[in-house]
Amino acid sequence: MAKLKIDYLIPDRMAAVTQKKRKPPMPPLSISLLRAMTPPSLRGYDIVARCHDEQSMGPYDVTKEKPDVVAISALTTSARRAYQVMEQCRTTTSWQGRRVRTLMGGIHATALPVEAIHYADGVVRGETPPELLEAVLDWVITQIEEDGNERRVFEHDIDAQATTLERRPIPDRSWYDPKKHLLPVTLQTSVGCPFDCSFCSVTFEFGARQRHRDYADLEAEIAQLPRGLTAIIDDNFLPSSRGDHAKRVCELLRRYKVRWVTELTALTLYRNWRELVPLFARSGCMGLFIGIETIVGSMPKSPEPQAYFDLINCIHDHGMGVLGAFVFGVGEDEGPDVFERTVEWAIRAKLDFAQFSINTPEPGARDYEHAVRNNLLIDWNWDHYDASHPVRRFKNITPDQMFEGIKSAYLGFYGTPSLRQRMGGQLSDLLFKGSPTCERRWEFVGKRLKSISLFSSVGLYLRSTAHLWGQRSTLENYHAEVDPNPNPFVLQQFGPGSVENQYDARIRMKELRGEVPKRTQLILGNGTPLTVTGGSSRRSLLTEGAAVDGD
Repeated sequence: MAKLKIDYLIPDRMAAVTQKKRKPPMPPLSISLLRAMTPPSLRGYDIVARCHDEQSMGPYDVTKEKPDVVAISALTTSARRAYQVMEQCRTTTSWQGRRVRTLMGGIHATALPVEAIHYADGVVRGETPPELLEAVLDWVITQIEEDGNERRVFEHDIDAQATTLERRPIPDRSWYDPKKHLLPVTLQTSVGCPFDCSFCSVTFEFGARQRHRDYADLEAEIAQLPRGLTAIIDDNFLPSSRGDHAKRVCELLRRYKVRWVTELTALTLYRNWRELVPLFARSGCMGLFIGIETIVGSMPKSPEPQAYFDLINCIHDHGMGVLGAFVFGVGEDEGPDVFERTVEWAIRAKLDFAQFSINTPEPGARDYEHAVRNNLLIDWNWDHYDASHPVRRFKNITPDQMFEGIKSAYLGFYGTPSLRQRMGGQLSDLLFKGSPTCERRWEFVGKRLKSISLFSSVGLYLRSTAHLWGQRSTLENYHAEVDPNPNPFVLQQFGPGSVENQYDARIRMKELRGEVPKRTQLILGNGTPLTVTGGSSRRSLLTEGAAVDGD
């Protein structure tokens, strides 16, 4: 039987391709899933699926690998590199002497299909279940056999009223070296988030309702997870304070003695912390990533300021660590003092770790469409859409102040005085404070001492990392890399007469329910054909309110 070689590729950002490699945080789950979903044979071909992650494996060379197909899953920060690889594919022949075909998926292609289809032969928009992947591969085989030049966009109609994800196989993790990642084991138990933050693309892509994995499939995967700390990479592990899904997952994790960390919303945890925090601790949780976002004003998903301190203390009392995530520029009243004030707050809260980001209008988020239509963007270099570079105008903070401010925040938080104050405060709380929030405190003392020691060591490592990053990231380099020229494909997608509110998640769900016309074709125009898989017959007249999983 003939062979068809397909390379699943995760590109790095353009500027990082040739730099010395550091351990990336986690291996990409997307191509592990794609590899597992790839049929062993199709249309008389044996399918050979390979994976390559440029962050951990170095630059991908299509002229050396010579596949039949390169399928790229790209974030916005790696879009330029993705397009460079696809341009190389157009002048490269496969091992069979035919032109290498290209496919592109991921959030960037989903949000900006007009740009993506200019470079790729096929663009996959949104989620990719096995049914859609097989349809795409069937099409690309036809194009290879007929030496066709068609460009096509593919999309799958998800079940808008479902609470369970369409079934999929266990990800194939055999292709990567665990030693090359800080957290080599990842697990996804659900998708979707009800909060629909204007700067986030999650709700647009996956919906406002949490859809969880089939629990039998999930248990089968957990049972064979490699040993080591597992990162649960759900969009929001706890979208409501009831936590029904989280409770079921915790039981599975406890049963198989998995140590884990995850990301969730502070408000939903705070509303039921007396039940959920001890439950997380008993099930093997080592730490929680909590979106605090801003200390200036508040957001709909934010509890009262004092609640953060109470919640962080409770998490610490149960032997777990906390990473607090902050976003500069989400409040209209923020000024240049927001950086120092935020670091001081994070130190007082005794956070173990902190992530500081610049409010970046990412493609797929409502803020991005607003920024394009209102001429707020000052930088069109996709490499800079990493939440560490200012790419839009802010009311009271200049781009230079924003660039220097985020560096000062990292250096301040991960500096030696901060580390001493935060970890010393935690040790003092553990030994002398006593806490009514932890029922069997003695069971967690040993665990907490170990975690304080571990997090202190990691903090020392991050201190050196912050200093190295601060030395490399200079204003001169930033200014030299800024691209002030508007992207013509973006202007085409959002130009006069274009579809309005393209990233509105509620309209997107109505589209999937069949209540509004298929807008993807309107965005693309009539020149690009669209293939849609999934059952339109399953669409329901679900009310809009019922589609939101919240309190």
